[in-house]
Amino acid sequence: MSSQRTPLPPFPSNPDGISNPNFFPVSSESGSATSSSDSTALYIVRLHSALPLAAYRGAVASFSGWGDDDADDDTHGGTSVPAGLAATAEAVDEEATALGGRVPRRARLCADNPQVAAYAQMLESQQTQIASEVGVASTNVAYSYKYSTNGFAAVLTADQLRRVKRHPAVASVRASARKQLFTTDSPAFLGMNSAGSLWPANGGQAKAGEGMVIGIVDTGIWPEHPSFSDAGFSSSRPAGWSGKCETTKEFKCNNKLIGARAFYQGFKSANGMNLAGDWLSPRDANGHGTWCAGAAAGNRGVPMAGGKASGMAPAARLAMYKVFWMNKDGDTFADESDIIAAVNQAVADGVDVISLSLGGVNPMDTYFDDIAFLNANLAGVFVAFAAGNDGPPQGFRTLDNYAPFYLTVGASSIARGGLTLASSPKSSRAAAANETSVSALPSAGDSAPAVTDFSSTGPLVFPDIGTGNGLATDSILKPDIIGPGLDLFAAWPGKRVGDKGTDAQLSGTSMATPHLAGIAALIMQKYPSWSPAQVMSAIMTTATTKGVGGAAITAAFGKTATPWDMGAGHVFPPKVLDPGLTYDARKSAYLNFLAGLDMERTQQEYPNENLKSVPPRELNRPTISITSLKGTLTVTRTVTNVADSASTYSAKIQKPNGVEVTVKPSSFTVSPGKKVTFVVTFKVTKTSKSFQFGSLTWVDDKGHSVRSAIAVKPVQK
Repeated sequence: MSSQRTPLPPFPSNPDGISNPNFFPVSSESGSATSSSDSTALYIVRLHSALPLAAYRGAVASFSGWGDDDADDDTHGGTSVPAGLAATAEAVDEEATALGGRVPRRARLCADNPQVAAYAQMLESQQTQIASEVGVASTNVAYSYKYSTNGFAAVLTADQLRRVKRHPAVASVRASARKQLFTTDSPAFLGMNSAGSLWPANGGQAKAGEGMVIGIVDTGIWPEHPSFSDAGFSSSRPAGWSGKCETTKEFKCNNKLIGARAFYQGFKSANGMNLAGDWLSPRDANGHGTWCAGAAAGNRGVPMAGGKASGMAPAARLAMYKVFWMNKDGDTFADESDIIAAVNQAVADGVDVISLSLGGVNPMDTYFDDIAFLNANLAGVFVAFAAGNDGPPQGFRTLDNYAPFYLTVGASSIARGGLTLASSPKSSRAAAANETSVSALPSAGDSAPAVTDFSSTGPLVFPDIGTGNGLATDSILKPDIIGPGLDLFAAWPGKRVGDKGTDAQLSGTSMATPHLAGIAALIMQKYPSWSPAQVMSAIMTTATTKGVGGAAITAAFGKTATPWDMGAGHVFPPKVLDPGLTYDARKSAYLNFLAGLDMERTQQEYPNENLKSVPPRELNRPTISITSLKGTLTVTRTVTNVADSASTYSAKIQKPNGVEVTVKPSSFTVSPGKKVTFVVTFKVTKTSKSFQFGSLTWVDDKGHSVRSAIAVKPVQK
């Protein structure tokens, strides 16, 4: 099983600059990967034989077989191996302070490091042996996953599938799913250049994002667009960057676009490929990826829509990971196996942020399906995901991408011609399924932004799986945040190779997501020692729920938006760099969260960890949700002072209807870098069939207001 993907074959270009306008059928070598009568399909096989590179912390040197109980070597996840291979993931003291306890970004995982290469080779050897043991030929293996997940994607017959499921090293196997797209002066609207905001704090707009790399997993990019010009960019690469550019006759990178790769092996195996009007390269024939890249990190001052456009982090470098392709029926989508391969590669390349404006036709079955993104988080990579474009719930929920270890982004409208957030009557599901922008928040007027009518909403309710941990009473409040996503302009491809491209106006949670990805990159630029959870916390606790004049954010049908519509609220960049307190979550917190859902599965995924079964409500997030409150229930949270001086905070509670809320302690003084733990008690005073909403805000005398949204359904006294 090669660690390198098959090189992109050369294709002649026609006079219009379109390469190879043909359909590539399902490979005869790998067999049909559709659910046809021959019962072969493309599957993602995840292994618990060893941790992936992003999570491995030492004690393994090489692979020597399965279950050798008589060996004197250490056992790592069921694999007997000689001890000694150095850790490839950062060693984090989870009790260290947020101000100084985390290894700086890019000091953690470098694909070129000999220890990383040695461990990667060990994982690949394991995968090759396992595939061989179940009768899978190397030609049927689409990908080897080593960085954010350990496993492989392969076309399996029904018999091979049965054997894979029985193999002792296999943690899970599932059919690779289809993923779909979630389809302009937003910097001014968001207040990016306001005093104390993200651009001034990072040296001005010209330096905003400097040294950062934002990875976009999407439809590709149009490299000639002025938004991606490398004028003024050094030829030196950010420290720790090891990514590559897959150069073809018609595609080249530059000093702005420093990485670009195309992932298609899974799509081709499962669906065949229709390259009419497309290129088997990172070049974008759709436009969605170009738009999203421009919104996240497009250059400043680019003429567009009669004005000058800028991405959120205009000085950041970009890396594009193309995963969307067209099938023989003309449908454009991505195969899950390609997406996982792209995320693995992005982590290995050294990106700081990954932006994914995509989601499932059917959402994930369990949080374990998203472990690749958890391991990216543990490697210090911030991940932003689109919430989806299915609008308000028709009963239960419509939200995609709801795991707690990444930021889930909904979409809002913005007002033009001023800094007031205002709703717009223009929106459509059709336009929403495609696109992004460039963005600041309210300064005048009494109107507020609106959650778009296509932005997907919660709640997500955990099933009662009988563990005794109250899973039936818990949920993770999603989406996390909303940002600009309606009728926005950003970069767009040209008509033929060499064209400079144009701009396009798009709507969707796809458009909101790269805004938040760029904002996250700017926070990480300012505070490189913060964990992804702390970055997420700063974005959420400083969000606004009102316009400048005090008008509340509205949702579909003109109703006042709730946390299930907008999460913590609308992102407010002028405040994100001074949140006062942050809610942090590191490896043990996330693993204990998973253990509370399924201890046995978590032990398989993360062997040799000191796991505790913890109910979802106890995950240290900056929101609180209880989906079935009976009587009295407590929730514990811990905050860290990230300010440069001590502060005394007092709790300000907005009680949900029918619920008594108390906090102990109700006030505290905390020094810089120190933590405080508090307990919130909820008691039903009046039952309700619907969710009731409130908030807990910690306020000090220095202007900090650290707000947590609360969603509770009080069902029994």
